[in-house]
Amino acid sequence: MKGNFERCLDFTLKQEGGYGDHPLDPGGATKYGVTQATLARFRGRAVSKAEVRALTRQDAAEIYRRDYWTPVAGDSLPVGVDAVVFDHAVNSGPAAALKTLRAALGLPLAAHLQNIVEACARTRSEVLARELCRRRMSFLRGLRTFTTFGRGWTRRIEAVEVTALQMIREATARRAVAPIPSTLEKGASMTNETDATKPFWASQTIWSAIAAVGSSLAGAVLSWRTGDVSALGASLAAIAGGLGAIIGRLRATTQIG
Repeated sequence: MKGNFERCLDFTLKQEGGYGDHPLDPGGATKYGVTQATLARFRGRAVSKAEVRALTRQDAAEIYRRDYWTPVAGDSLPVGVDAVVFDHAVNSGPAAALKTLRAALGLPLAAHLQNIVEACARTRSEVLARELCRRRMSFLRGLRTFTTFGRGWTRRIEAVEVTALQMIREATARRAVAPIPSTLEKGASMTNETDATKPFWASQTIWSAIAAVGSSLAGAVLSWRTGDVSALGASLAAIAGGLGAIIGRLRATTQIG
């Protein structure tokens, strides 16, 4: 989703960690998940391991946006699904991430990016996010290096699934607590006067907002436990929005003169 890049990037950088050069890692010297070969392509020349170690977060973010986020149409994917696909692209390359996405959507390998985006919009995001993680995990279990890196890969995919589902819940909560006008413009009439004056316990708006607050509260607890500050802030904002909607609806039960 457009505007969700930084949050997706924060998750991925947290998983990638800092500098590493494991002898069994085919990527070689890596920092923020950026390999020596990737940095060389970014700078248009050969680079040393020392240059990989000195990589800044700002440069890493630029590489991620150009080489991983944009190729998988991150700005056009549904919130949550974008996090799963982007993290997969960082780990295995955009082509592998899109191949998995096409398969999960039941699309042919020749399907264009626009077809993929349109199919994502027709699919329940939480179902798609789970299926993508399942397929990614199945692929990794078949790699010969799974015995070495499998535990870390498993934790990562479990974490991205939890994060993606939380993003989806928060987006759903925000849609459910759309602001209710407190006053009417001069000359305007109420479109649903009955809903404004019926008892609050009979209001669909009230119960939708309560459900959204409950979901966001669960997300806030999970964010606090996992130390995800950005997700915690988003959950608290969604809770505030839900409470605001409830208060606004209760005030709307008072007849407007």
